[in-house]
Amino acid sequence: MKAGLWASMAVLLLLILGGCAATPQVAVDYDPQADFAGMRTYYLLDPLASGPVSPLEIKRARQAVEGLLQNRYRAVDNTDDADFLVRVQYLAVEKVAVYEDRFGLYGGYRHWGFGWRSPVEVRQYRQDTLVVDILSPESSPLWRGSMPSSAGRYQDPVQRQQRLREEAALLLNRFPPAY
Repeated sequence: MKAGLWASMAVLLLLILGGCAATPQVAVDYDPQADFAGMRTYYLLDPLASGPVSPLEIKRARQAVEGLLQNRYRAVDNTDDADFLVRVQYLAVEKVAVYEDRFGLYGGYRHWGFGWRSPVEVRQYRQDTLVVDILSPESSPLWRGSMPSSAGRYQDPVQRQQRLREEAALLLNRFPPAY
């Protein structure tokens, strides 16, 4: 009886912890009138960057997306032969977070007494976003996938590249859209 109780408690704990796992925020939008079934060839446009993005970061993002596309579609040398165009964007925004600890110790009577209050903490950080746009040969938008990127958190370039591959896979797994 006790073994069954422990087993059910362990399963419940795993379910609770699994529900707390962070899921990436993948945002997808597409044109419902677009015919994605006939897409076989693609042309990779020059990537775009915005904010404090290094050329190496945008190069890694392009390589990650291109490596995944080559597994499913055939690359062509010009836009005239492509069924769709692909543009990779890597966006970075500098942000500031301000934290104030509300904990304080106060005492005394009226204007007399003692107290303590922690200082305000200010943290600067960079928020990166990976965006993949699928365009028609006439450059009209057909599909867009985007998600926050955590590749910049890694110091090692190999780890950054691996993380970008994982993020690009999360995006491109949603292309073409299921009707």
